[in-house]
Amino acid sequence: MNKMLTIVIAGIVLVAGVGAALYFLMQDSDDSEKVFYTTISPPQMRIALEGGEVDGYIAWEPYCSDSIVDGTGHALVWSGEIRNDHPCCVLLVSDDFLGSENGPELTARFLRAHIEATDWMNDALSDKQSDNYSSLLDMAVNFTGRDRAVVASAFDHIRFDYSISEDFYDALAWFTESFIDIGVIDEGAMEYDNATEFVHSYVNETPLSEALDVLPTEETVGIVRLGFLTGDMHQMAQYVARNTTVFGAASLFEKYGVQIQQALGAPYSNGPTEMDNFAQGNIDIGYLGAPPAILKHINNPNVQGQIIAQANTEGSALIVREGIESLDDLRGKLIAIPGTGTIQYLLLQVLIRDAGMELKAA
Repeated sequence: MNKMLTIVIAGIVLVAGVGAALYFLMQDSDDSEKVFYTTISPPQMRIALEGGEVDGYIAWEPYCSDSIVDGTGHALVWSGEIRNDHPCCVLLVSDDFLGSENGPELTARFLRAHIEATDWMNDALSDKQSDNYSSLLDMAVNFTGRDRAVVASAFDHIRFDYSISEDFYDALAWFTESFIDIGVIDEGAMEYDNATEFVHSYVNETPLSEALDVLPTEETVGIVRLGFLTGDMHQMAQYVARNTTVFGAASLFEKYGVQIQQALGAPYSNGPTEMDNFAQGNIDIGYLGAPPAILKHINNPNVQGQIIAQANTEGSALIVREGIESLDDLRGKLIAIPGTGTIQYLLLQVLIRDAGMELKAA
């Protein structure tokens, strides 16, 4: 139940949620065109919304469907409405791993399993009456700890893909330019003439191309230390590829000679934290959002890696409480974000800016 706060001003009694009320008190006339944000871990966002601590949050699946299914909140804007078919999570390989003796072969073999898992998921999602769809829901329930209604809702808003196309490059350049526009990236630190040149230097298409020629093997070629985010359904391909029941006794990774070792500290709470672990040398290949992969790569010279595939497109949303039905209703409201280096923060910045308002830290 929402915590309520009563405010008395000039004899008028106002009742509001705690988050909204506190921000009503702290605002001045210049804040009427602002939306406030605070950082909250995604697993706590639904609880914060339900308790009235925030008016909304922006997150990825299944954190969006958590509130949609239980009625705590509704989706005001889906991320695809901000940038249609935008890439979200990508696969990043560390330079040290790719440059090691077995690195190129292991990277290609890892990607072959990623491709096969992605194709299997898309096939399962195309037929919701199939046994494979039911198996996919079971895997998602195990991976996320959610019930079937939540994961089924989440799958409706995610598109899985591994391809690298010109649209992919364009979107990564847009992410980079947007980070520069909002001052999160210092353009002078980029060491490239423009964002397009940067993303073409950061993406390596060779491993994905080589993966298409990889054949199964009964031998273990090597170990890959895998990084990924906690219960992130955008990254289901790695969980599917580790399954040892649907594809027989061996997982897809094992089928292609890859032994998976969970990276130190994994799973991680968000992409920036995962990038910090790349910098510390804890991860060989990781799934994470494209924006934190871009931001940390530019701002931290210790993060050396290459983007080698997509994981998904879209799949995030701005979830808000009852009573908020339009962007205008966000004026003066408090929205939770997962962190300032995430794709969700970037999309919220763009959304609020294009609506003629300013996003401001609480």
